[in-house]
Amino acid sequence: MLTKGDTVVLGLSGGPDSVCLFFVLLALREEYDLSIKAVHINHMIRGEAADSDAEFVDKLCQDNGIECIIYKIDVPSLAKESGRSLEEEARLARYDKFSLYEGAKIAIAHNANDNAETVLFHMARGAGLDGMCGIDPVRGSIIRPLLGVSKERILSYLDENGIGYCVDHTNSQVDYDRNRIRHNVMPELEKINDRALDHIFEMTNRLSEVRDYLRLEANGLLQIAQTEGGGLRKRAFITAPKVVASQALKVYLSKYMPEEKDVSASHIEAILSLLNEDGEKRVDLPYGHTFIISYEEMYMGDDLDENEGNQGEFTYREFDYQKDMAYPTETYTKWFDCARITGDIVIRTRAEGDYLTINDAGDRKLLQDYFIDEKVPKHLRDSIPLVCCGSHVMWVVGYRISSHYKISNNTTRVLEIVYGGN
Repeated sequence: MLTKGDTVVLGLSGGPDSVCLFFVLLALREEYDLSIKAVHINHMIRGEAADSDAEFVDKLCQDNGIECIIYKIDVPSLAKESGRSLEEEARLARYDKFSLYEGAKIAIAHNANDNAETVLFHMARGAGLDGMCGIDPVRGSIIRPLLGVSKERILSYLDENGIGYCVDHTNSQVDYDRNRIRHNVMPELEKINDRALDHIFEMTNRLSEVRDYLRLEANGLLQIAQTEGGGLRKRAFITAPKVVASQALKVYLSKYMPEEKDVSASHIEAILSLLNEDGEKRVDLPYGHTFIISYEEMYMGDDLDENEGNQGEFTYREFDYQKDMAYPTETYTKWFDCARITGDIVIRTRAEGDYLTINDAGDRKLLQDYFIDEKVPKHLRDSIPLVCCGSHVMWVVGYRISSHYKISNNTTRVLEIVYGGN
């Protein structure tokens, strides 16, 4: 968690946990050559009591020669505006301020009880492996040195050393879910086994080891499955072990979420259940995101360019055809027999009744059926440019031309069309 010469920014609320961590860091300051700062957030939730906490923290820092930065944030107003709970809005406000201290270690005073309560909270809400691992001791620049220490031990340390602290009376209220777990659930578990707290902490450590291994496997799967366009090959997920596929999806989807959270097990299960279904399916995700499961590929809706295919320009030329000419093999350069073109050529996107000739016998196929047979993703179908003569599609750009317009031994003059968008 620490290396010599670190700058450590401590989240100092004034409560027993953060005050304990304050003195732990002071004890380590000389050995690790630490530069310590304290940050206090007045959330403006508890009125005069919150102001009193800020005064206590300021004096504590002054008495010990520690720089103290106090922020006053109107969390109730922010919560009303965002629709989030006071608890969540306060948490976001704290971490927003911590983000200002680049290059520093951010010390948070979560303890073993907080970890157990988090695990139980995630269990009640429905959590996957990540949720069951509890709170990470180290995440990026954030460190939690007291995560393995019980609340009881913290209070004993403060009492034995005559160290004062603030008491937030809202922590005793059971209006909040976490407080309900703290005051109602944990005491009952400790009646079953007085080492319940220790066992939960040990479990999270073991599960974290499993999670870290699965993350390695998941990252390997993502590398194999990644497409050039940033999507994922569906087949790679179908053939992978479910537990690895689940973790890979969690990693992939979390990148699109604030703080890489809120992708639940139900979202993952919904996606996995659709992998073997035909056609194109969609799964709604938090924050208005959509995950699209197409024929061979899976996409995040955010990555889709709805105008893909309408980006380039068309150029053309006519010339006499010689039988020894090499036919172009480029995807976006096509030759057409001028004698077969009997009307005006129009470049557009699809319309009802569009068709193309699929063989030399003159058999026709509706464009919609062609798209389905070729597994063209639905989100692209309305934007793929078409070269048409009436309802007859001469060229589905990026795919094929109609057999009716192909060069033959009877061709005398050629129309060459080049699409320059790719």
